[in-house]
Amino acid sequence: MLRAMRLLVTTTPDPPDALVARARAVAERCASQYVVRRGSVARMCRDTDNDVAYVVRRTREELRAGAVSLHVHPGLFYLKREAGATHPLIRALAPPGGAPVATVVDATLGLAGDALFVATQLAVDVIGVEASPVLGALLEEGLPRMAREAGAWSAGAARVTLRRGDALDVLRTLPDGAVDVVYLDPMFETPLGAQAGFDLLRLFAEDAALSPELLAEAWRVAARRVVLKVAGTATPPGFSAGPGWNRRVRGQAVDYLVLEGELTDPEYEAPTLGDPADARG
Repeated sequence: MLRAMRLLVTTTPDPPDALVARARAVAERCASQYVVRRGSVARMCRDTDNDVAYVVRRTREELRAGAVSLHVHPGLFYLKREAGATHPLIRALAPPGGAPVATVVDATLGLAGDALFVATQLAVDVIGVEASPVLGALLEEGLPRMAREAGAWSAGAARVTLRRGDALDVLRTLPDGAVDVVYLDPMFETPLGAQAGFDLLRLFAEDAALSPELLAEAWRVAARRVVLKVAGTATPPGFSAGPGWNRRVRGQAVDYLVLEGELTDPEYEAPTLGDPADARG
C-alpha cells in the first residue's frame, strides 16, 4: 500500500531550536520518527530503514526520496495564468453569465496548485481541505511562505485558508449554501502526466474516491455549483446530486463536470461523453 512508506522527519545541519521544535511537531502529527540530522538525508534513510525524509529547512520544508524532492511551489501557475479567464477551470467555476464568485471550497487541496491559480485569477477566498497529515504540514509552511514572496501568486496564496481533515467531515461542518462553489479533484487512478515529484506526492496523498455522500454534501454546501475534474475521455460518474451533471467544460487532458444550479441554460460541451439527461440526480 502506498501509505505504508516509512517517513522520517529531520532538519538541516546545525539547526536553531525553532527548526528542531517544528520538526518534532511535524513528526508527531505525521506519526513518524524524528531523527537528529547527521550526514546526508539519503544515508539517514538507509541507516534508519526509512524510505522518505521530511526535511525542515531554514527557507522551506520538503519531502526527499533519493534525488527527488517535493515542496509547495507555484507549479504551472504562469502557464495557467496565460489562459486567464478562458482557462477551462475558471470557466467551470465562474462561467460567463453567472454572478461573480466570492468563495470556493477546494475539497481536495493537494499542494494547492489549482487553489493558488483560482484565488489569484478570480480574487476569491479559497477554503482548502487536505486530509493527508504530510501534505498538510507542507501546506502549513508553504502557503504563508508563498504569500510573503512578492510573486504574482502571493496575493492568491494569502487568500487560501487551510482546513485539515477528511473532505466529507469538513463539509459536514459547513452550513447549507455556505460558499459559492465546491471543487473536487480526486486522484486519478492512472496519472495523465505530471510535474517532477508527483509520484512522491501520490505516496502520501489521501486517495479516497468520489462517493455519493461526498457529492451530496458538496451540493448542499455550494450555493451555485459543484465542479468535478475528470479525465478528458471520462463519462460522468454513475451518481450525481441536485440537477445532475448538466454542464461540462472541455479542456485538453482533463474536463470539468458541473452540477450547475445558477445558469438557466447550461452548456454540455461533450454530449458524446454522457448524455446529461441520463445523469440527473
